[in-house]
Amino acid sequence: MKSNRNILISIFLCFIAGTQAQLTLPKKAYWHLNGILNKNINMDVNLVKLNDSVYADCCFFSQGSPLVLGSLECGKPYTFCGKMDAKGNFQVNLYGNEYPCLKGQLISSGTFRGDCAESNGNKPLHFELLEIYKAGSVQFNVYFLRQTVNLVKKPKSPRGSVSMALLSPMESGNSVISDTLRKTMLKEFNNSPYTGNHPDSVLAGNFRVYKQDYLTGNEDLYKQAPNAASMNWELLKFMHIICNDNYILSFYILNYAFTGGAHGLENLDLTNINLKTSKVLKLENLLVEGKKQDLSKLLTKKLKLMIKIKEDQRLSDNGYFTDEIQPCENFYLTSRGIGFLYNHYDIAPYSFGTTDIYLTADEVKGIILPFMNGF
Repeated sequence: MKSNRNILISIFLCFIAGTQAQLTLPKKAYWHLNGILNKNINMDVNLVKLNDSVYADCCFFSQGSPLVLGSLECGKPYTFCGKMDAKGNFQVNLYGNEYPCLKGQLISSGTFRGDCAESNGNKPLHFELLEIYKAGSVQFNVYFLRQTVNLVKKPKSPRGSVSMALLSPMESGNSVISDTLRKTMLKEFNNSPYTGNHPDSVLAGNFRVYKQDYLTGNEDLYKQAPNAASMNWELLKFMHIICNDNYILSFYILNYAFTGGAHGLENLDLTNINLKTSKVLKLENLLVEGKKQDLSKLLTKKLKLMIKIKEDQRLSDNGYFTDEIQPCENFYLTSRGIGFLYNHYDIAPYSFGTTDIYLTADEVKGIILPFMNGF
């Protein structure tokens, strides 16, 4: 009896040890997640973990409703940022806002459960997300670099700080496609003369360029005004995945740089790739011939709805640089629509922020060619 009990205890301890090993969190990770919120809202989530920080690009889909969670557009991607501890407990908030807030736990290696708070005081909505890679989606490795460079060799030296993260596809059954995809993603991220096929070398090359720019841009200023705050530079450069489904990969590189002055400047550069060929998709590949003007009218109409002005009112009378929004190459794709993103100063002053105009599949029917099964 005692022997049997010892065997059972050993089995139990092995099971516990195995479970704990399974839940050991990597320092860097990417999860492609699908799930349900409140039993009636579908969620597509691309989550990236960098040590204890996490960011996620989320799309919410609800039948028969243009809005979800109060004011979020159905199908439009939204960025959430937050933290995850060593036990997998996490909390992410809508970028720049307190709500909506997703709070939960990594239950197993690919299962997330938790609640979504729409606003303070409202009853939280339960969600469950599962890691899924169907045909036409890609698994990624995550690479991260955080460095600082001191301007002078003194204890309280001004410094430049850098945080960069990029994603690179894991090896797949088609090595030619995965290799081409890797090279394309590295090329879109790279902003240095240093070339290479490994993500770490690209990150290191970008840091060397930043270091050189920082030192040469501030050495003379330091001699004149050693206490100037503008010499504390910062660079944040992160790759985000918006869509990773049905052989469409849509990602952007968020680039924030402070190099002195009144404020830093944020820029989002989007890229779309056909995963069957690993070729970059341009707008001309999706636009029905002769429909560019129709798309422009649609974008203009949608923007007026977004800023709540009448159709006969001019955008230029409301602070914009133009009265008609032209489609741009800085666009993204989701499984249910297409979005056009205009950075600071593209169509409006800096104070307006970025302008993200999302159009559903129904809105662009006959203007944009179908590019997904659900589109």
